[in-house]
Amino acid sequence: MKLLRWITIVLALLIFDQSFTSVSADLIEGTCNKTSNFKFCVSFLRSKPGSATADVQGLAQIVADQIQINLKDTFSEASKLYKEATERVIKECFQICSEEYGVAIHYMDGVLANLKSKNYRNAREGLTGVYVDADTCEESFHEEPVRPSPLTKNNNDVKDLALIGSQIIHILG
Repeated sequence: MKLLRWITIVLALLIFDQSFTSVSADLIEGTCNKTSNFKFCVSFLRSKPGSATADVQGLAQIVADQIQINLKDTFSEASKLYKEATERVIKECFQICSEEYGVAIHYMDGVLANLKSKNYRNAREGLTGVYVDADTCEESFHEEPVRPSPLTKNNNDVKDLALIGSQIIHILG
């Protein structure tokens, strides 16, 4: 009899765990379905610890935290490349990127504070600034004379995250 009770409890826990995982996956997919890049959004969120149990606010926080990491990493990389560059034009591009990413980090501090205080409009506006800063960095390499940007992946990642972050925050209000 005790064995039957134990088996029943284990089966109930497995069913509960499966339904919880299914609901979490549905929340990620449902949230990402409201963004302009469903595949990137789902792939990114599923790769992050805590996303399976997060609510929409938590998903927005996960994206915002990653943006902050990417901004700081790209700022450091652009600053390092600026110091190493010998060609005037490329040095100017890295200077622009360093400045833009410095501003973006400042915007992101505001985004994180606004997200925490549920001031979603200002959080979205800050992410727009972050997007523009990453785009400005990338575009600096496309002005004459055109040079390949070693920061393209960084810039695109920041822009993709800022866009889906803004769209997820829009869901919140």
